[in-house]
Amino acid sequence: MKERSNRHKTFTISTSVKKGFEMTKLRTEAKKIIELLSLRWSPIAGKFSTDAKESDDSARKLSICEALDTVKRENLVLTISKENCICPGGRHFTGLQIVPIETIAPALTTQKHKVYESTRTALASIKRQPQPANRGDYFTLGPLAKFETDPDLVLLFVNPAQADRMLGLASFKGAEPFMYYPASSICSTMTNVLAKNKPEINLISTFERKAGKWSPNELVLAMPLKTFKSAVENIPKSGYGTAYSRTRNTTRKKTKHK
Repeated sequence: MKERSNRHKTFTISTSVKKGFEMTKLRTEAKKIIELLSLRWSPIAGKFSTDAKESDDSARKLSICEALDTVKRENLVLTISKENCICPGGRHFTGLQIVPIETIAPALTTQKHKVYESTRTALASIKRQPQPANRGDYFTLGPLAKFETDPDLVLLFVNPAQADRMLGLASFKGAEPFMYYPASSICSTMTNVLAKNKPEINLISTFERKAGKWSPNELVLAMPLKTFKSAVENIPKSGYGTAYSRTRNTTRKKTKHK
């Protein structure tokens, strides 16, 4: 019994050390991107799970875009479920509560959200996008630096110049095209990123901008964690990172020496 207890104790310590290491690594990676791009807002991480420990504030009832804005401004961790997500579209597109798209399409033709000319057009457009999948009952959003384990995706609130540098860093070992879906919500971007396993730019729809506190020059760049990590790794090697600066400084030194 004693031996079993010791083994269990050793396992617990090892798990704790691993979590601590991952948290430190994620915090370091987040800091590097913030400093390089001079980001105003910290990178936000998202993770799906079948269970979730209590977050900083799990009592708030929010839409997905409101939750993102709250995390961004208040620097806290929020756990979203179908119980506290007040937006049917948000619950659907994140996979927390998937419903037939026939029930989603009409909402995009109302006077409040006149996105498409008809329900038929809305249906045809939605069908062309990746469809959500249930990845867990809970979706945790928070600053990347506060995550103890690897998240599923990372979101950056950036301007076009910052987005260009981030995608340039991620493409250092090879670039490939990815699609932009017009008239799409931020929550659908999360589905698209995980379904395609590629980065995606979301311009933040005019309806979300009216409801939130988004800057006119601000957009969302979302990507799988592996893409984010690759971008960080390429900072000293790529001209989108610090390689160009180092080369220019070396050239200047040589010129002065002559």
